[in-house]
Amino acid sequence: MKMNKQWKSIYLELPIDGADCSCRRSGEEGYVGSCTYDAKTNTFRSYEDFRNRVVITIWKSDEWCYNDS
Repeated sequence: MKMNKQWKSIYLELPIDGADCSCRRSGEEGYVGSCTYDAKTNTFRSYEDFRNRVVITIWKSDEWCYNDS
């Protein structure tokens, strides 16, 4: 199933700090469906809440798009 999102390269345009995005590595299948862009580290982060802990995954991706609101 193909996505209808318009992917952007981080080398041409960066998302706004704290923006809700999807991200992926160019040329690879799959993507992170919901993450937050961190401008300070130029990475995307996802957060999973498990009762007594939060798992933070930091994604180093080179393509992104804003998630629909």
